Amino acid sequence: MAKIKKKFEETKPDLTPMIDVTFLLLIFFIVTLKFKTLEGRLDSHLPKDMGTQTIETEPIEKVDIVMSVARAGDLVLDRSTRTTSKPLGRLKHYTNRVMRLQIGTATFMIRADVLDDDKLLLDLREVRTALDAYERDITPITLDARQDIIYGDIIAVLDLVIDMEFEKVSFSGAQEQG
Repeated sequence: MAKIKKKFEETKPDLTPMIDVTFLLLIFFIVTLKFKTLEGRLDSHLPKDMGTQTIETEPIEKVDIVMSVARAGDLVLDRSTRTTSKPLGRLKHYTNRVMRLQIGTATFMIRADVLDDDKLLLDLREVRTALDAYERDITPITLDARQDIIYGDIIAVLDLVIDMEFEKVSFSGAQEQG
């Protein structure tokens, strides 16, 4: 009897799971990789008192304008905004409101009635003369609005500072009473 030769089938392993695991590992390492950033930070230990030129610079004086409420005033309905459904008025505004502005050691009491913008600008003339002593292009101004200051007061002082052409204006985020 003749021997029957069995044909061996060549089996190929399924590489799909191995490729999937390889890609998962690759994605894991790419996502968890942290690059060392040197941006904005250069460590140097240079002497501060020696060099080829020793130039003394004057410190820049910073101006803080602290706005607080001296007298809250009364919140009343504005009769000029009357409608048929609201005969007393739709909008409210403050009357007899007084704002305290502190610029350095100087303190100004400003009557800040919302509807009387002309009076507010007249009161801010004193603040304008106090700010005239500072250089407009290099002096940074910080507006520090304290508790109960309304946006109209902040905008009036900001308009004054911008009108005087101060270039560096910022706001303070203090939430202190005072």
